[in-house]
Amino acid sequence: MHGLLKQAAKFATIGAGATALHVVFALLFNSFAGFTALESNFLAFLVASVFTFCGNYFWTFSKAGKFVNSIPRFVALSSTCFAVNQTIVFIVTHIFHMPLWIAMIPVVAFIPPFSFWVSKTRVFVTHTPPG
Repeated sequence: MHGLLKQAAKFATIGAGATALHVVFALLFNSFAGFTALESNFLAFLVASVFTFCGNYFWTFSKAGKFVNSIPRFVALSSTCFAVNQTIVFIVTHIFHMPLWIAMIPVVAFIPPFSFWVSKTRVFVTHTPPG
């Protein structure tokens, strides 16, 4: 398998695992720990983010770059993606009054490819990216 396709497949696998963790932990935090939906979603996002960082650092991008240098870049990327995701969901569901599943279309179409590109070119790199 071509190197880029292999990385993309690994990235997708980590993403699927992170999504499953996110959903399970959000439901657990909400149902059993008594957190609100937004609190549960945020806490689950943190759990999934740790899994995503470790999976992508150690497996997808094979320890490209220094661990300590990759962390702040990953936090910036992850936070940006979370904010864009929430913004899309808010606009579609609250402003346009459409169902959540409609909001997932632009979220899924935009966030994973953007995240892969930034991860490959800015987060998990062996050199210091410009700017």
